[in-house]
Amino acid sequence: MKTLLWALCALFLFACNKSLPELQKPSLRPEVQAAVPVTKSTSKKIFIHWMPWFETPASRGTWGYHWKMNTQNPDIIVNGKRQIAAYYYPKTGPYASADPDIIEYQLLLMKYAGADGVFIDWPGTRQRYDYPDNLANSNALINKLNAVGLQFSIVHEDRNWDPGMAANAHADFVYMQNNYFNQANYLRNSSNAPVVLNFGPITFHQTAEWNTILNGINPRPKIIPLFGFTNEVGSNNAGGEFPWIYQEHPGVVDRYYTQAATFPLSIGVVYPGFKSFYQAGGADGPTWEIAHNGTSTFSTMLDKALASSVQIIQFATWNDYGEGTIIEPTEEFGFSFLTIMQQKLGVPYGQRELDLIYKLYQYRKQHAGNTSIQQQLNQVFTYLANLQVANAESLLNSIGGGTDPGNPPAGGVLIKNRWLNTYLYEQNGQVRYSSGNTGNQYRWIQESVNGHIRFKNAATGNYLHIEHLYNYVESSNVPATFYSSYWALESYNGYTRIRNEWQNTYLNLENQSGLAECTSVPANFESAHWTLVN
Repeated sequence: MKTLLWALCALFLFACNKSLPELQKPSLRPEVQAAVPVTKSTSKKIFIHWMPWFETPASRGTWGYHWKMNTQNPDIIVNGKRQIAAYYYPKTGPYASADPDIIEYQLLLMKYAGADGVFIDWPGTRQRYDYPDNLANSNALINKLNAVGLQFSIVHEDRNWDPGMAANAHADFVYMQNNYFNQANYLRNSSNAPVVLNFGPITFHQTAEWNTILNGINPRPKIIPLFGFTNEVGSNNAGGEFPWIYQEHPGVVDRYYTQAATFPLSIGVVYPGFKSFYQAGGADGPTWEIAHNGTSTFSTMLDKALASSVQIIQFATWNDYGEGTIIEPTEEFGFSFLTIMQQKLGVPYGQRELDLIYKLYQYRKQHAGNTSIQQQLNQVFTYLANLQVANAESLLNSIGGGTDPGNPPAGGVLIKNRWLNTYLYEQNGQVRYSSGNTGNQYRWIQESVNGHIRFKNAATGNYLHIEHLYNYVESSNVPATFYSSYWALESYNGYTRIRNEWQNTYLNLENQSGLAECTSVPANFESAHWTLVN
């Protein structure tokens, strides 16, 4: 069953962060009319389960909990990869869920893999922890769905409310009623009732509570709880059941398929495996595992779902990195899960189209800020959304001169000071700071040597160090074995403190001398708080 990650780890999320923003009603006006749908050989609807909870320093000023949990630091880069709370690494690198380039990339991939829509793991309207951010991220995705031609449905998290708060949880459905149920692309059952999946229920186990939650909602939705939980929602409120990913694999799912025909709405499940990072991440959660066996588990589960009587197949999940159930492209699996979907669902596309979508994403990042090229890329997106692949490919090739853009260059990171809002750079062997950040002298490439971190200046190839214990930090050529060039990154209230492993002193700008220092400073001094910016 889906873990209690939201409830168990939420206390760690924003204990020291800024106050949560007010909830704002989103604009859900479709950008364009629904795009051309992809044809398939199966008549079953295909929905993909999507998580909205990823944040980066660019989106929220710091890395979100789901990229770092309690033990990882994505500012640490080893062999070109950030240290994230996952055993698998996204092909794009860790991202912000509301990044429009990421949303475009994800939705186009889903479409060309055969998806009809998205099941959104939805946090609700409670003003607590990171729920408002997740709601905003969900709405960012919803705003783009019509442009791609995909449907959506909400997967409700009643776990985000406390017992006795059914009247408060009613607000979740008022929000859905006012913002989602009236959308032409919202999923409805055969009786035209909006469909809302529920993970559990986890908090509200009585029919009377659900009567309160749904009271006055018009149109009144049908709740689809987990397999075996209709009695807790109430038969008048429920409209079917769905299975998830269970330790008893594949037994529970197999039993569900024997009963699927008895449900008004039946939803099967396909997943690639289960390998959670919770224990390694210092978080609560299951430690059992379902072996991926390459792509065999995924392929077998898809065969079972296609052979069953279910009306909808849910792919679980697009991007739950914490549980290792990802089907979006990763460094480890590439596009393999999506190409298997294309083959078994009878989609007339293959990896060529998926590569083209990835290339569009690369161009978005490579040409960020270039209005002229971004307008051309908007046209590439429109071509792809309407299945005009040849036109999209031709235009992309003309933008890039027929060359592959490759991944955006790593180029190192900018080291930004919280207190003075300035950046470190190298000049004549000294590490200085200024408000500017243009040029490779401001960029520092993070390297790992025997388990230690070194920072190499991108312009000179020199290393950050304190070998001579001057009153400033140096940048010069020192051997890789010198502890004076070894640094440790420590998290503090959303920022990073950079500690020299030789002297146990911290990089700071406390004396405002024009030169970076490395001295003992209290942990709360903002002069020693840094952000590593791509």
